[in-house]
Amino acid sequence: MTGEVGTGTVLSGRYRLEELLGGGGFGQVYTAVDQSLGRRVAVKVLMLRPEWAEVERSERQGRFRREAVAAAGLSHPNVATVHDAGEHEGRPFLVMELLAGTDFRRVLLDRGGLPVPDVLAYGAQICAGLQHAHERGLVHRDIKPENLMLLPDGVVKICDFGLVANSESDATRYTEPQALLGSPPYFTPEQALGGEVTAQSDLYSLGCVLYAMLAEGPPFTAGNYIGYAYLHVHEEPEPIVNRRPEVPPELARLVHQLLEKVPRDRPADAKEVAERLRAMMRPAALRRTPTALDRGARHLVWTLVEEGEALLAAGRFHEADDRYWQARQHLVRQGAEDEPASFAALFGRARALEGLNGVRATRRQFEELAASTAAALGPEHPLTRCTAAYASVRAAR
Repeated sequence: MTGEVGTGTVLSGRYRLEELLGGGGFGQVYTAVDQSLGRRVAVKVLMLRPEWAEVERSERQGRFRREAVAAAGLSHPNVATVHDAGEHEGRPFLVMELLAGTDFRRVLLDRGGLPVPDVLAYGAQICAGLQHAHERGLVHRDIKPENLMLLPDGVVKICDFGLVANSESDATRYTEPQALLGSPPYFTPEQALGGEVTAQSDLYSLGCVLYAMLAEGPPFTAGNYIGYAYLHVHEEPEPIVNRRPEVPPELARLVHQLLEKVPRDRPADAKEVAERLRAMMRPAALRRTPTALDRGARHLVWTLVEEGEALLAAGRFHEADDRYWQARQHLVRQGAEDEPASFAALFGRARALEGLNGVRATRRQFEELAASTAAALGPEHPLTRCTAAYASVRAAR
C-alpha cells in the first residue's frame, strides 16, 4: 500500500504541499513550495484508492506518468507549463506552474455572457494552444471552462492534460480511444458513442465553451451523464442567436460548425478556427446593429455609472465596483460593448480596483483601457482623452 499524501507532505524531499486546490478522477492538485528553488508551484498527485485492484492501480500509474511526459513536451504561451515530474512512495506526481488567475467556470459565474470581442480574443488563444498540442500529436479530450485559466493580463492558459491521448495511430494511447471520459456538458458525440477521439473532438468541446461564453451556459443541459450523452449525439443545439441575438452571424456560424455531430463536418483544424476568429476581431466585423440600448436603456446605465462615481468619491470601492459591474453587464446583454457608457463603466471599475489594490496593481489595466477606448471611440472622444491622461499619470508613478 502506498503512503498517504496531503498538506504538509514533502514529495521527493523537495515539494512541500501547502493547500488543496481541487481534484478529479485522476488526481488532486495542491499549491506547493519548491524548496530547492524557493518558488511556489502547483502539484498534481495521482489518487490511488484502496479498493482498486492491482491491475487498475498499475494502469492508472502508467497513464499518469505518460501524461507527465506528454504535457512536458508542450511549450506554448497558451498552455500551462510543466516543470517536473516524479514519484513519492509509489504515487506519481506532476509539478506545474502556479497560475495566478481565474478559471472560466468562475469567470462565467461572475460575469455571465462575455463581450463578443473578449470571446473572439479568448477563443483565438485557446485555438493557438490546441494547435500547438495537435501538431505534436496530442489531443486534450477535456476542454471545458474549468481547464481554461484567465490570467490578469488577459492571457488564457489551457490546463490539465489529464485525459491526453496520442492521435498517431501507431503510437501507444495514453487513454483507451473508446473510454467515456470528459465532462458531460462539454464532451463530444464520438466520446458519448465510445468512438475514437481526434483533434476535431477538442474543437467540438471548444464550440461548447464558446457557446457558454456567449449564451451564459453550454448548448445542452441534462440531469445526468446519460442525458447529456443523448443530447450531444441526437439533438441540435438551440441557435445561439435565439439566446443572444446580437452575436455576429459569422461567429454564430462558426460556433455551430464546431458543434457538428460528425467530426469531418467541423473545421479542419484549430489553426483555421483561430484565423476565422481573428478575422472577426477587425473593427469592421464588430459593428453592432441597433439594440434595445438605443431605445431607452441608457438612463439606467448612466444612473448606475453615476452611483458608482458617488460611491468612488466616498471611498466605498467595493460598492462602487458593483455599480460599474451592473452597468457593464447591462450593456453586454444589450450587445452594446462599444458604447461610451461601456468604457465609462470599465474606467470606473479600474479606478475602484486602484482604490482597493493601489496604483501598481492597475497601471497596465489603465494602459490597455486607454488603447481599447481609443480604438472604439476614436482619439478625440472626451472619454478617450480622459482615460489616456489617467493612464499617462499612472505610468509616470
